[in-house]
Amino acid sequence: MRYIVSLIVFAVSLLSGGMSNAQPATARALVEAGAAAYVKDGASAAVQVWVEGSALQGNTQALSQANSLRQVEDFFGKPTSYEVVAENPIGSRSRLILFVINYQKGALYARFQAYQIDGGKWVTTEFKFQTEAANIFPQSVVYGHSGG
Repeated sequence: MRYIVSLIVFAVSLLSGGMSNAQPATARALVEAGAAAYVKDGASAAVQVWVEGSALQGNTQALSQANSLRQVEDFFGKPTSYEVVAENPIGSRSRLILFVINYQKGALYARFQAYQIDGGKWVTTEFKFQTEAANIFPQSVVYGHSGG
């Protein structure tokens, strides 16, 4: 009986503490975790996920991105979904991820830089949002490989 109780306590501790502190295993997973938090719980939740453990954590400019997302909501409505457009390695420990956040009446385009710190955790080093794809995505993504 004591073994079963210990097993239940261990399982509950994994589910309660382990899940909330689980770190995304890839840069893409970090982006997706924040985007999912945005769709479900709002802009502040997204930014908290994206900056956790990074040099941006506590940075007022990074945290003000939540206000920018709220302004987009005033124009396009609530976010409904997201999709990753591309992920490119910049180095062995850096990734650039392009993604789209879909709203009720429009889309927001995002560029996200992530870095893998010692220990394997991925953190944010930069993220930007823009309502015009051509202002944030490379031409080849916006116009295709023909460039035009």
